[in-house]
Parts: sequence; C-alpha cells; structure tokens
Amino acid sequence: MVTYQDIARHAGVSTATVSRVLSGVGGAVSDDLAQRVRDSADALGYRSNRAARALRRNTSDTIALIFPDVEQPFYATIARQVEERAASRGRPTVLCNTDEDLEREQDYIALMIEERVAGVVLAPSSEDVATVFPLLEAGIPVIAVDRRLDGDPVSSILTDNRAGAYELVADLLRHGHRRIAAITGTTVATPSRERLEGCRGAIAEVDGAELIVGEGKLRDAVGVENTMDLAGRLTAELLSSWADPPTALFCGNAVITQGVLRALRASRRRVPRDVAVVGFDDQPMFELLTPPLTVAAQPAEEIGARAADELFEHITDPGHAPAVTILPPELRFRASCGGRHRRRARDPQPEETREGSAGSAPATRQRHQ
Repeated sequence: MVTYQDIARHAGVSTATVSRVLSGVGGAVSDDLAQRVRDSADALGYRSNRAARALRRNTSDTIALIFPDVEQPFYATIARQVEERAASRGRPTVLCNTDEDLEREQDYIALMIEERVAGVVLAPSSEDVATVFPLLEAGIPVIAVDRRLDGDPVSSILTDNRAGAYELVADLLRHGHRRIAAITGTTVATPSRERLEGCRGAIAEVDGAELIVGEGKLRDAVGVENTMDLAGRLTAELLSSWADPPTALFCGNAVITQGVLRALRASRRRVPRDVAVVGFDDQPMFELLTPPLTVAAQPAEEIGARAADELFEHITDPGHAPAVTILPPELRFRASCGGRHRRRARDPQPEETREGSAGSAPATRQRHQ
C-alpha cells in the first residue's frame, strides 16, 4: 500500500506537506507544490484509506449536509456549493433529508456522530438549541443555514426574510392593492414565520389594507408535490370562499409560487389582470413567464459558499467564535404586480442595518464570543 512517506520521497517534499495536500488540513500549500504531490500520488497509484485515517484521528474527512427537503431548489443549490468546496479540499459529502421530521433529524445527527464526520451543515427542523448539543459535545463543528437556533450557539448563514417580504408586499400596496393574501404553506419553519412578519409589517403601514393568511399543516408542506398541492388548494379557497377575494397574492417560497400559478391557470385567472402575484425566492422559469414574476431572490449560492467557508474555519480552528451572517435578498421587480414595473432591482437592507442610506446593503455579521 502506498503511504504518505512514499509520496513524499517521490515528490521530493516532506511528509507533512503530503498530509496537508491529501487530507486538506494543517495549513496552506502553494498550487505548484500541491500539484506535484497529487501527480506523485497518481503515479504511485495512491488510494486514500479514509476509514483508517478516521480511526487514527478520531474523525473522518466527511462533511454532512442535513436538510429538511433536498428536492427544493434552494437547498439543492446550497448543497452543491458546499459539496464543491469540500471536494476542492479532498473531502467527501453526504446528504441527508429529514422531511421536517425532528426525530429523523436526531437519528441522522446520531449517525453522523457515530461516523465521526468532520463537520455538519444543518437546516434545523427546530429552533431548540438542544438539537445541536450532541454534535457540539462530540466536538463536531456545526453551521446552521436558512434557520437559526435560539441563542445562536453556532454560526448561522441566513436570508433577511422579513425585509424581503416587506418589500414585496409594499410594492403590491404601491400598486393600489389593499386585500392581499399571504400563502405560506406553514409557519412552523423560521423563514415562513419571518416572511409573514414582514408581510404584516408592510400592511400595518397602510390604512385600510388587509392581509389574509393561507396556511396549512406541516405534513402537507413536505416535498415538492405536497407543497404545490397545498398551495393550489389554499389559492382556490382564498379566491372562491370570499365575497371580496384578494386582488394580490404573496407566495412564501418558490414551490408555493408554482402551486399558486398552477391553480390560477386552472381557474383561468390571468396575472396581473385578475390577480397580482409576487413570490419569495426565484427560479429561471419565473423570468420567462408572461408576465415575468416579481420576486425576492435568495442568495442560495452565496449562502452555500459562506456556510462551507465558515465550517472549514471552525474545523481548522476549534476556538473560532460563532457568527450570524444575514444576507439581503435581491428584489427583482417585474410585471406580475401590474402597472409599470421597475427596470432595476433594489435590495432591502438587512434587519440589523435597516437605517442608513438606501440601496443595496452588505451582509451583516455578528460575532459571539
């Protein structure tokens, strides 16, 4: 079996340098030197024995991703970014889907501890800090994405959900809509609840404006098809059960938006002539619709990239203090609200930095000692 010492002799470098390149820990190595080590490893037919290395170091190289619904494009994009950055460091990833089931999530966490993973990127099903205690007690770094935990015991990478929803509903109000429905699916998860709070904040600023909430049970909002079906049912109920139906709809996420649009098409209602529509999160198809859809686009790629970078900082420096990073969504104003839509998007400022100059705002970052 080819060893690190064999590769070091072949490449003319130290064993420590070989370890840094092939394990991805222990410090930076120049690109030329790293390539020389990899070329020697290939020439000698080196194959990593991850199991043996995990036993020696009491940890593996694996990065675990534990998400509530991996079918959702938002989570898939985050997973792709983490996977790419892990692969560039020679680390494999494993993806786990919890279906918003806390018990299932805890089973995966127990398995990751048993497998001695190097770190976990988690979108927690609960805000209870006890969720991550087993991982922290095992010395496994954790990064929370999309949802935060009470007390912020670990680093979190989040979207400013309130600001994005506020701006979308404020745009509907500027177009003259006063009966607006928010179709959230369920507000059990942190993002949905925060987005509903943002909707209510905008409504509260306009006399005579009313917000109608369409919400279902959690079990009906797990999985793409279930969520789309739920959104369709809620849309049909809102538009048919009221003597004075809402003239505009706020959709809580991209999958809900698809379900709403499907229901509108089935009822032969046109956007925005019969009802205006805005949605949180974007997909390429939304820009191609007639009319194109106004959305608050989450920076999923940046969330994934930052989560990976933050995780590797915690892996290399166990004393690295947890931080909360809140990224502003990008407001893409299009024609689905009716009237003349803006040609240029405007980003809301994150909640903690709302005061100050208008326009795009940088991410906020809070470091907890």
